[in-house]
Amino acid sequence: MLESLRGGLTVVTPTAEHAALLYDAAERAHRDAGKLVWPTPRIREFGSWLREQHARRQLLAGSQTDAVAALRGLSDIEERELWREVVRDSPQADAFLEPAGAALAARRARSVMAAHGIPVSALAEHASDEALALADWIHRFDRRCRMLGCVANDALLASFPGPPEPLAWIESPSWQPVARRWLHMHAGAPLENARCGQSPTRGRLVHADGVAAELAALAEWAGRRLASGSPFRAWICVPDLAARRDELGDALDARLVPQGYALSGPEGHRRPYALAGGTPLAEHSSVRAALDLLDLATGVVPFERFSACLRAPEYHGSSLETSRTAALDVLLRTRAPSEQGLPAWLALAERLAQELELGVPEVLTRLRAAVAALDALGGEQPLSRWAPIWVSAFEAGPWFHRARWSSGEHQAAERLRELFSTLAAGDSLYGRRSRQSAERLLGAAARDTSFQAQTGIPPIWVSGTLVDPWLDFDALWITGLSEERWPPRAEPVPLVPISLQRQFGVLAASAETQLAAARDLQSRWARRAPVLHFSYARTSAGAARAAVASPLLLGTPSSPDTADPQPHWRHVQAQAPVFEVLRDDSGPPLAADESLRGVASLRAQSHCAFRGFAVTRLRADPLERPAPGFSASERGQLVHGVLELVWGELQNSAALAALAPAALQSLLERGITRALARVCVQRDPGPRWRARERPRLLALLQRWLEVERRREAFVVEGLEPGRDVMALAGLEFSCRIDRIDRLADGARVLIDYKTGTKTRDWCGERPDDPQLPLYGLLYADRLVAVAYAQVNAADCRFVAESERAGVFAPRSDVTSLEGSANFQDLLALWRQRLERLAADLARGWAQVAPTPKACDRCGLQSLCRIPGSGVAADAHA
Repeated sequence: MLESLRGGLTVVTPTAEHAALLYDAAERAHRDAGKLVWPTPRIREFGSWLREQHARRQLLAGSQTDAVAALRGLSDIEERELWREVVRDSPQADAFLEPAGAALAARRARSVMAAHGIPVSALAEHASDEALALADWIHRFDRRCRMLGCVANDALLASFPGPPEPLAWIESPSWQPVARRWLHMHAGAPLENARCGQSPTRGRLVHADGVAAELAALAEWAGRRLASGSPFRAWICVPDLAARRDELGDALDARLVPQGYALSGPEGHRRPYALAGGTPLAEHSSVRAALDLLDLATGVVPFERFSACLRAPEYHGSSLETSRTAALDVLLRTRAPSEQGLPAWLALAERLAQELELGVPEVLTRLRAAVAALDALGGEQPLSRWAPIWVSAFEAGPWFHRARWSSGEHQAAERLRELFSTLAAGDSLYGRRSRQSAERLLGAAARDTSFQAQTGIPPIWVSGTLVDPWLDFDALWITGLSEERWPPRAEPVPLVPISLQRQFGVLAASAETQLAAARDLQSRWARRAPVLHFSYARTSAGAARAAVASPLLLGTPSSPDTADPQPHWRHVQAQAPVFEVLRDDSGPPLAADESLRGVASLRAQSHCAFRGFAVTRLRADPLERPAPGFSASERGQLVHGVLELVWGELQNSAALAALAPAALQSLLERGITRALARVCVQRDPGPRWRARERPRLLALLQRWLEVERRREAFVVEGLEPGRDVMALAGLEFSCRIDRIDRLADGARVLIDYKTGTKTRDWCGERPDDPQLPLYGLLYADRLVAVAYAQVNAADCRFVAESERAGVFAPRSDVTSLEGSANFQDLLALWRQRLERLAADLARGWAQVAPTPKACDRCGLQSLCRIPGSGVAADAHA
C-alpha cells in the first residue's frame, strides 16, 4: 500500500472504516520512520472518491460531451429528502402507515440493485405489489433527478468509462459486485495482505455470564496488553456497537483511563482506543447547543428548557458569570411561569437580575444577540439564505466562546458548517422554506449525520461491522459470536424479490451465502494477527434461554471470563488511602447573629437532627420548579387570602349563618379577586390559569363554609394577628397563626388552614409537624383546642386536638390529649418536647437519625449519604 501511495496512486477501499484504518496505518508508518513532515496519504472510500471525481469533472463539463458530467451530485441529505418526496407523492403512499420508512426501504433497495447490477426491468418479471411499487418509485426518482439536473450517487460509477486518476484497491469481501468488476477491469489486481499465505492462527473462545461481563473481559485483556510495555495494536469488533457504544466506552474507560474521571485526574489524558462509526452530529456539545438555540427561539419554551440554557457552559465566560447565573436561576424558580416565549423569558430574567443587583448576566446578552440575528430574516427563503443567518446567530450566542473549545468541539462545529454548505447547495430541491421548516430540516440532517472527531492514532480500533480489517494487528477480538448471531441470519432486502436477490448474489438473501461469507471471514481473521479471541455472552436482556457458542467455532479452545464489570469509582477507591474513621454528630453552637426559620427549623430538627442543621444552618433548600398554573403553595396562599377577607367582614358564626347564598357568593368573588391580585404580583401564571382558578376556588370555599356553619358558636378574635415570638431554650421562633376563635364562654381555639391532606401529626416525642404545639404554647391562655382546617376538594374537615366535645361539629369527640388530663397538661408536655428540640438545635446537634418516613420527603441524601427511604430512626441522644 505504501509503495502504491509513493507511486502517486490513490488507494480506494470498500468502506469508510477501511479508509480510516489504512489512513492511520500510513500515518503511523511515516511517524515510526522518524519523519516530521510527509504528504497526506491519498486513501479514499470508493463512494466518496466517486463523488469527489464527479465534482472535479463538473468543472470541466463545458468542454465535455458527457451529459452526466454536467449534473450535480446529490448529497445524502438531498437524496433522503427526494426519496421521501417521491414516496409521499406516489399513488402507493396511502398504503403505508409510515411513508418515511417506505422511502428509506426504497432507497436501500435501489442502492442494492445498483451495487449488484440488478436491472430495474427485472422487477416487472416478478409482478408482486412491492416490486411494482419499487419500480414505479425508481422511475419517479430518476425523473425528479433529471428535472433537478442531479445524479444519484449509485448512478455515478456507470458514468465513468475508466478511472480519471491512477488507482489501487485493496482486496476485501466487502466490495460490492459491480464495483469489484469495474476495479478489476480498470485498476488491475487488488492489493493483497502480506499474511494471506501464512498459516492461520488458532483462536481462543471466551464465554461470559452476560454482555457486561463480556465487555469487562475485553477491557481487562486490553488493559493487560497495553500495560505490558511492548508495542501493541488490536482490532476489536463489537457487531452491535451502535446499541452498546456507551456501555463499551464505560467498560474500556474503567480499565484503560479511570484517572480521567477523578477530580484530580491528569490534564489532557488521551484514550488509547477509537470507536468507529461515530455518533449523531446533533449529540455533540457544540452542535447540540446551536440546535437548542434554534429550538428555543421559536414557540413556547418550558421553564426547564430555559433554565438549562441559562446554565449551559457555552454561554459563560468565567466562573463568576456561572455563579451569577446560578443565583438568577434560583430566583426565577420562585417567580417564573411554567412556560412562555423566549423574548418573555429574557425580559423576566433581566428584570429579576436587576432586583438581585447582578447587572445583566452575559448569557442574557448572548441570547439577545442570537435572537436578533435570527430575526434579521423573515418569510420564506432558500436554505442558502438561512445558512449565514444561522452561523451569525451561533457565533453571537453559543459559539461566542469558541476560542476555548476542545478539538472535538471545533471539529463538530466545522462539520455542521459543512452541513450548511450541503443544504445551501440544494436550493433547487428544497425550495423556499419558512424559518421553522428550514430549522426542522437542519435538525433532521444533524441527527442523521454521523460524526466522529479525529483523536490521533490509537493502538486499539473498535469496529461495529463484521469485516476483514485487511491490515495486520498484534491481536483481534470479536464479540457476540453466539449460535444465534454467527453466522448472521438471512435478511433479504425489503421490496426486491428474494429470488432476484439470490440470482444476482446478494449475500444477505440466503442462509447459504451468509454461511459461506462467515466461513471466509473467519479464515481471514485467523490470518490477520497471531492472537485471536472470540467471545459471546451466555445471557442477554430479553433472551428466553442461555446462549451457546456458534457451531463455526467448534474445536476452538474455550475458557470462562473472570473479569467483573467495574465502574470508574472502583479504580479511585482502590487507589485511595485508608482513612481514620471519626464520627462527629455535632456542629458549632448556634451563633447570636444566625437567624432561624421559625417553625420550619423545629420541624426539620424533629425529623432528623442533621436535617435541622442543614436546613437552618446551611440553608440547604431544594430547588423549586415552576408548575403549570398555580403551585400548591400559591393555592394555599389564595385560600388564606380569601378566608382572611371573608372572616374580616363576617367576624362571627352568626353572621355566616344569616348570610344569603347570593351575598355569600358575592363576598367570595371579591375575596378571590383580591387574593389573585396579591399572589400574581409575585408570579403570574397567565390569564388562562387565573380564569380556571376562579370557579375552583369558589366551589371549594363554598363547601368549606358549610363545614364552618356546623360548628359551635364562635367569634373570630384574630386573623393572622402578626408575627409573634416564642422563646424556647434561649432561641426565638417567629410564629404567625392563621386564626384565633373565641367560644361563647371565652375559651379559645387556634386554627391553621391547610390545603393538603393532614393528620394529627403533632403527636409523639418527635412530631412530624410541631407547628400547632408551638402556636399553642404562644397562645396558651384559656386554650381548649387546636386544629388544622383541611380545605381541599377531596375532604373538607377539621383535624383537631380538643378537650371538649362538639367544638368543631355537633358530634365531634374529645381527643386523647396524648394521655394528658386536660389541655394545659398537654401544653406542658408539648413544651418539654419543643424545649429539647430547640436545645439540640442551639447546641448544633446534627446526628443523622431520621424518623421512619423522614427520608421520603427530604432530598438531602447527597449530604447525609442515606441512599433510600424508610430508614429507621436511631435512639434520640
